[in-house]
Amino acid sequence: MSEEFLTISELNHYIKDVISAGFPRSLWICGEIQGYDIKKEKENIFFELVENGDKSEILAKIRIVIFAPAKRNIQRILEEANNAFVLKDDIEVKFLCKVCFYKPYGVVQLEAESIDPSYTLGKLAQEKQKLIAQLKQKGTFDKNKTLNLPLIPLHIGLITSYNSAAYNDFCSELAKSCFGFNVFVRNTIMQGKRTEKDVCRAIDELEKIKDLDAIVITRGGGSLADLADFDSAAIAERIAVCRLPVLSGIGHEINISITDMAAHTHAKTPTAIAQFLVARVNQFRETLSEKTRLLIDCVREKMNADKQMLKDAAMGLQRSVHHFLRHHREVLVRFAEAAKMFPFKAINDQKKILQTDRVNIVKVFKNRLQQEQLKMKNYQQMVGMLHPRQTLKRGFSITRDGKGKALKHVKDVSADEALVTEIFDGTIHSRVTDNKKGV
Repeated sequence: MSEEFLTISELNHYIKDVISAGFPRSLWICGEIQGYDIKKEKENIFFELVENGDKSEILAKIRIVIFAPAKRNIQRILEEANNAFVLKDDIEVKFLCKVCFYKPYGVVQLEAESIDPSYTLGKLAQEKQKLIAQLKQKGTFDKNKTLNLPLIPLHIGLITSYNSAAYNDFCSELAKSCFGFNVFVRNTIMQGKRTEKDVCRAIDELEKIKDLDAIVITRGGGSLADLADFDSAAIAERIAVCRLPVLSGIGHEINISITDMAAHTHAKTPTAIAQFLVARVNQFRETLSEKTRLLIDCVREKMNADKQMLKDAAMGLQRSVHHFLRHHREVLVRFAEAAKMFPFKAINDQKKILQTDRVNIVKVFKNRLQQEQLKMKNYQQMVGMLHPRQTLKRGFSITRDGKGKALKHVKDVSADEALVTEIFDGTIHSRVTDNKKGV
């Protein structure tokens, strides 16, 4: 080493010695994975472990590498843990690492050797339980369950990845039922950071479709970390305010997701939730068939009862008619006997009535005739009193011109005109010599 300065190589060599001396053994390091997804297919994977603060700000980060041998070892450990999760961005992990200094670039980095799956699963479970407690306190899990799921939910909004295994399992199960299901599919991101927002947006869109009976959220199986996307407060709260029943089949046989807890009804798999819908429609059909049978039995019993009632009524009517006819036959016989015994009495009675009526009619006619004769006599006296001859008898006369017209005015005659004057006992003929109008 020169006494005046150090080369970078010399400096990095000393730094590496210091770090190696300071960290002689491998350490368990915890942090959140970042930048893994875009390099996960490489043989040696370089990414970062990040420490986040309370407000998700980055407090610290360090470069980490998984070389091919360690990658196979870590994969084996995860498989032995029943494929609890796969490595991906945004999950917190616990790696057994060596602290190394890469001299060419002067970079401190970690070399991952092993992994503790229980740490990640414990973190996920801890966060999930905390979130469950918060949502229970708000009543989020109960709201959608209060909605009524139709008895025949045939119009379904489906939130899943289009043409995925979950989509095909769900739709094929509905198709096997031969019921008239109508499925509106909203192609949705079902894994990764964008899952939460896209699922909420899908609920918004499907909720606007008229006449939907329910919304189904479903996806295929996966690791616990994959399914952790559905342990979401935002999805649960969106389900809580949805106007339609939301059903879920997130695809895990053991754990129930927060989405399942907020849903109206949940099942383990897409096939199972489809079977639930088929069973509900089939139950309605069976109930309808049973009620139809009961209705037919009731109608049959009613018809039999009415038939017996009509039969009884017919028999009663027959008896009543027989009694009525017999009674009236007896009455007719009595009348016939009475007619035989008293015919002449009846005739004599009618003759007496006729004679009485005749006398009364004659009497009334005579009285009316006398009254009319008296009226006629009075009319004759009145006519006699008003007859012109009575007036002539008192010394009056009527003078007429040659045409027989009675004269009323002096101007009606002219000189030398022949006149006829009628008096009580005859007529006088005269000729006008002069005519003067009186003063």
